[in-house]
Formats: sequence, C-alpha cells, structure tokens
Amino acid sequence: MRDHDMITPPAARGDGPLFLLAGAPCAGKTTLRPHLLRAADGLVVMEMDELLEEGKLIGVPIAEPQAAPIWPAYDRMWARIVTMVRRAGHPVLLLLPIPDAGDLTPQGPWGEAHWALLDCPDDERMRRLAEREWAADWAEEAMADAVQGRALISTVFHNGSDDLAGLAARIVAWTRSGDCYGVPTGS
Repeated sequence: MRDHDMITPPAARGDGPLFLLAGAPCAGKTTLRPHLLRAADGLVVMEMDELLEEGKLIGVPIAEPQAAPIWPAYDRMWARIVTMVRRAGHPVLLLLPIPDAGDLTPQGPWGEAHWALLDCPDDERMRRLAEREWAADWAEEAMADAVQGRALISTVFHNGSDDLAGLAARIVAWTRSGDCYGVPTGS
C-alpha cells in the first residue's frame, strides 16, 4: 500500500465497505461460505481459510494453536488483500476467526469495519469439534474463543439450523441494511 492509502480514511478513498463475520472454530464459516457466495449479488465474499492447504500457507502451518505467533502477520496479509478489492469500490464480507478486542477499533488491523458474529450452541460446537477429533486443549481454546466473541461482538447470527441458505440471505441483507452503518461495531 502507498503511504497515503494508510492515512486517508477508506470512505474518503471511495473504498467499498468492509463487513467482518467472525466465528470461533466450528461456528460454520466454511460450511456457510458457498451459501453466502450464491446469495452475494455483488458482495465479494472471502474466508481466511481459503488460502490454506491442509492448514498451511506455502508450507507454513497456520491453522493450529502453535502458530499463534504468526497469526498477526496472516491478518495483515488478509487486510492487504481485502484493501485491494475494496479500493475498486467493491463491498467485502470476510469470514474470519474471533478477533482480539483491539482488532475491533478503527485503529486495529481492519480499520473501519462492520462486525458480526457467527455463533452456534455450545453443545453443537462440541459435537463438531469431536467430529474433527480435536485435542482437548484445542477444543477448550475453541470454546474460549466462542465466549470471547460473544463478549466482543453485539450483532450475532445463529447457526444452529439446517437452513444455511436462509442464514446466508439474512447476513447479506445485514450488509445492505442501515443497521450496520454509522459507527462500526466495537468502536
């Protein structure tokens, strides 16, 4: 990015709006993505796991707790990818893991953004984690992420039913509504 791109507010540059749909592990982000793509109608839908091959990016493990020290760099890479799309005026919906509190501010890595949480009941998350055969410590971290997401993000979409097309339609409608404009969530 050029220096002036970093200091000029996105709206002043004519960037498309940024919508961030965060979810703890097993919230259903990957399962929901194709339904969001079908409902998008001009909204660019991306998921942070899309660049990974078996949890790795160019051979470097990303999708495991031991990789936590490099997650901020991975977030910065995605912020740059999203900025490239937004500066063409396209609205972007990015599906991503639960953020830290500082990430929700306009000074955080995502800048001005509209946040929502994709959540599911805890018993459903535990069932999905068990299906994936996650280690107990990883499952505990996933549950802690869910608690953190609920504490940080007030706009919530519940993923506990089989109507993924309906859920995707509600999320896309949220990106088009005035409900998510004004002061971005978390600021």
